[in-house]
Amino acid sequence: MKKTTSISTQVNSETIELLKNSFPVEQGFSKIFLPRLGFYSQDQIEGKGKAMKVVTEAGIFYTENQSDEVDENGKKLWDKKEIGNKISIQILFQRHQLKMYDEKTELYTSSPIFDSPDEVLPLWCEKKEVAKGTPAELKAKYKYTDKAGKVKSALENNKILYVLLDGVMYQMNLRGSSMWSFNSYTKKVVVPAYITTVTSEFCEKGEIQWNKMIFTAARPLTQKEAEDVVSKVSDIKLTIQAEKGNYQTTDKLDNYGKEIVADEIAI
Repeated sequence: MKKTTSISTQVNSETIELLKNSFPVEQGFSKIFLPRLGFYSQDQIEGKGKAMKVVTEAGIFYTENQSDEVDENGKKLWDKKEIGNKISIQILFQRHQLKMYDEKTELYTSSPIFDSPDEVLPLWCEKKEVAKGTPAELKAKYKYTDKAGKVKSALENNKILYVLLDGVMYQMNLRGSSMWSFNSYTKKVVVPAYITTVTSEFCEKGEIQWNKMIFTAARPLTQKEAEDVVSKVSDIKLTIQAEKGNYQTTDKLDNYGKEIVADEIAI
């Protein structure tokens, strides 16, 4: 992989500095609503016993767009489309979210998307606020000790990326090994200054098998592409700033702890 300094032949130093300073940025909650870019980390199974079969192998990426159709509760459904095991994206912006799934109750707990470790956040479950505090304080409320004696939190860190795929802006959520893989990638390159190829690799720990995402710098952006990223990041920042403090817990989450806010950012 080329050093990040090599991109100066494609993008001028002033634009590189703008890209570097804009990733990540401001504090505050967002009212950004985007289609989703997802990834199957494990095989998707249908049926049980002898009738069980793999319908989609681990490592496949997919998009989800909200349709005009609604379920029995009046909530809009999502159209899912598989797009293969390799994608090329422009990563514009990164944010954070806390999430937890309780297998016993089958309930999701989630914070709003946030940007700074000193923000005071609500935690929501079933559309009700169940706790409030900084990310560290909230994670401490759900501490436990695993079998190896290591202290952990059931409340997971998730990375929220805003990315461009084929000219469309998506929200891409990362967790676990895929998130750590991305964190390693950010130490090697100025992420928004590159076209990024995302693939996956097989992982195994005991009886657990999964695929984690692998991020690779495909090529540096051209000057025009870089200026377009700067413009889009500016739109994202303005939208976040405009929506600070405007969350109302009664209508911001669906049953899975996902945001259902309706304002779109300019693309």
